[in-house]
Amino acid sequence: MEEAAVAGGSGESGFMKTQECDLLVIGGGPGGYTAAMRAAQGGLSVLLVERGPMGGTCLNRGCLPTKTLLEDTRLIDAVRRAAFLKGDLRINRVRILARKDAVVEVSVAGITQAVLEKGVGIVKGAASFTAPGKVVVDRGEEEPLGIEAAHVIIATGSRPEYGPGLTIDGNKILDTDAALALETIPRSIAIVGSGNRGVEFASIYANLGTRVTIVEKEKRLLPREHRWIGGRYRQALGQRHIQVMTRTEAVATEPLHDQGVRLVVTRDDGESERLDVDRVLLTGSRRPCFDGLNLDVAGLDTSGGFLTRGETMETGQQGVYVVGDAAGPPYLAHKAIAQSAAVVDRILGKPSAGTPVIANCVYGDPEVGSVGMTDYEAKKAGYPVRLGEFYFARSGRAASMGKDDGFVLIPVDEESGKVLGMHILGPSATELISLGVLAIQNGLTIEDLRRTVLPHMTLSESVYEAAAALTLAPSTPSP
Repeated sequence: MEEAAVAGGSGESGFMKTQECDLLVIGGGPGGYTAAMRAAQGGLSVLLVERGPMGGTCLNRGCLPTKTLLEDTRLIDAVRRAAFLKGDLRINRVRILARKDAVVEVSVAGITQAVLEKGVGIVKGAASFTAPGKVVVDRGEEEPLGIEAAHVIIATGSRPEYGPGLTIDGNKILDTDAALALETIPRSIAIVGSGNRGVEFASIYANLGTRVTIVEKEKRLLPREHRWIGGRYRQALGQRHIQVMTRTEAVATEPLHDQGVRLVVTRDDGESERLDVDRVLLTGSRRPCFDGLNLDVAGLDTSGGFLTRGETMETGQQGVYVVGDAAGPPYLAHKAIAQSAAVVDRILGKPSAGTPVIANCVYGDPEVGSVGMTDYEAKKAGYPVRLGEFYFARSGRAASMGKDDGFVLIPVDEESGKVLGMHILGPSATELISLGVLAIQNGLTIEDLRRTVLPHMTLSESVYEAAAALTLAPSTPSP
């Protein structure tokens, strides 16, 4: 990396220190640090600008702390439900938080060290464009730093939006950051939104003994998942005494004198209802975040709040790319990682690996993993579809775990036998779905799955059983 001084900066001399590099990465989340390390391994000089701790939302305020709380509270719930244990269970909230914070701290330190070991230069501060390929970094008390790069990857993540009438106060009305802090364990909480984050936090708080109500404006839970999953998930939550209100929209909040909060909701029949609870959690929807980047100065178009880009993730400016949440939905860390790897390979002149297959995972209780098309979507697309099914109630491993609710669904093209999707509700679904990703990514058929010997006794056998349950007519050999 070369350093120079250019006119127009701060300081007595009127010059600003400038560095040049092959690749500038803006944002240190999974997409950003993956791109930086892969590019450095490929021989490029790389600078990464991050205003906060490394790891972005995923490591600091999202995936990692949420999953840590889920694991600890799931253990609490398992002990509480165990038929062979007696007596009261005392929960140490402070120690739960301490473990969560320790896991985050170690992980952030680990990824920071890994990035540095690859030879990436980390610049702490907020970047803003001064021209395509040129940024200035506000480093707080230090002098600003100018950076000129041949290539730029924007990996600035996303931020939540809550809609009119709903405002976070961090006390009674929480966002997911405040919900992770667990300042208190409320007696009751209303969670607005039943997507991934909504049902995961519902599990966390229900495991801690909180009375949970989920408010969802769509007609079913997890509206992006297979409709069977949404229905069965609602039953599972009902068995845990979690109230679910679908076709219901949250429109306003009102403080109560007893330190609680009133959530005003409207049902699709036009009737209003008021829910009095200790806390309200707004999960919101997400939108790309470009705060302070001055994209217009770089000639970048953000029509409709999204940065215009092509299939290669390159924007309207040559050499400037956008990946991860900043590129729009789905807002998944593994999507960001895949896109970043593809962009860096393109910069390095490597052949494209093709379009990645991206699975969705819900880490609540029960878990959900899904990839590819549902049978309904496949039929609409014109495929002659058959559906392989297996239920965990017939799985010995699931029974031994005491988690035998759920199923595996495999939509298959009846003519070619190709696996079109996989949808799993049940224990370890977020791990099992990797089998579906492998099947679709490699064009496997249902017969390929049937020929695969999976260990006994495991949950993975359920994928084999779903495949074995489906019998297709032999395909006609090509002349």
